[in-house]
Amino acid sequence: MTLNSDTAPIHVIGTGRSGTTLLRMMLSAHPRIHLTHEASFYVWESVYGKGAPSGLVRYYLQTPHFRWLRLDPAEVVADLPAPFTAAHRKDLYAAVMRQAAARHGKPRWGDKTPSHSANLDRIFEDWPDARVVRIVRDPRATVHSLTRMPWATPSLVGASGFCELERHQVEPYRDRILEIRLEDLVADAEGTMRAVLDHVGEDWSDQVLDHPAHAPDDLPPVPWFARALAPRTTSLRESWSRVWTPTEIRLVERINQETMARYGYEPAVLDGAEPSSLARWMRHLRDLPAVGRAIWITIRMGLLARDPSNFDGPVQKALFRKLNPDAWEAMPGFDGIPDAPPLPDGWQDQVRALSAA
Repeated sequence: MTLNSDTAPIHVIGTGRSGTTLLRMMLSAHPRIHLTHEASFYVWESVYGKGAPSGLVRYYLQTPHFRWLRLDPAEVVADLPAPFTAAHRKDLYAAVMRQAAARHGKPRWGDKTPSHSANLDRIFEDWPDARVVRIVRDPRATVHSLTRMPWATPSLVGASGFCELERHQVEPYRDRILEIRLEDLVADAEGTMRAVLDHVGEDWSDQVLDHPAHAPDDLPPVPWFARALAPRTTSLRESWSRVWTPTEIRLVERINQETMARYGYEPAVLDGAEPSSLARWMRHLRDLPAVGRAIWITIRMGLLARDPSNFDGPVQKALFRKLNPDAWEAMPGFDGIPDAPPLPDGWQDQVRALSAA
């Protein structure tokens, strides 16, 4: 398909903790490219449901993900057709990406939302010439990192299942996307980024190798994004082998065996005897209550999120803290995700004009 770089968005996807933020920062260091940070369009559309199209605009503009983009709602709304109908939903998302890029003087726009792996059908329906880059990381390192995040489950089984779900979601579209490994991006940044820029249809720029100097400092102020803001290193700190038992190592490898085989991650050489299948299954069963708790909390939070008044509410925050309490203890001085910036006064008047036109 012929690429029109003025209208073909770039989407970065992958599991959380796989390097999506680093890749987004490196791409956004390019003089022509800006990707929004987790605008999460399709996530919030699914939570909103099938209400009035103009209601979707009003709802999305109140989400924490939009508010952290720090865009002027009036500029986004002015970029939308009126009256705003169901056929224009993708125009809302395009307007957000386009306005964010224009703010930084960039003509090429796109988004990094890891969970949009579940929405590749919509992405390619809305933009048939979209350029999608998926980043993959050793699933053992990804699972280990996920279990230490306040927003994820502490369960090895739950985090492994999360990685496997993302693999299944991407599988039907692998011939339409570019897949890279985080390990390759770190070890050979120039070679990997040349392949990425070739895929998205942009010329090479040395700026992508120095993202702290050229990418926008626009990430929400939370600890897990701090490393992506730092200068690149040529190695990764992978500590899972030092903290997991042999049984846990083999459990995670077993659940993620397809990813490991496809992307060249070799099974670990164990320091000790090979664990039995029974030991692996017993460890699996031990994790199931934590998996169930994470699913229940996520469902509750999703139901609450249908009402924008709950976005920064105490009930939502209390539920969030129950996802992985131990992770909060490991982040001294971090007392919770700060509220996203408020919207300016009068923003609702412009949205009303969309349905009144």
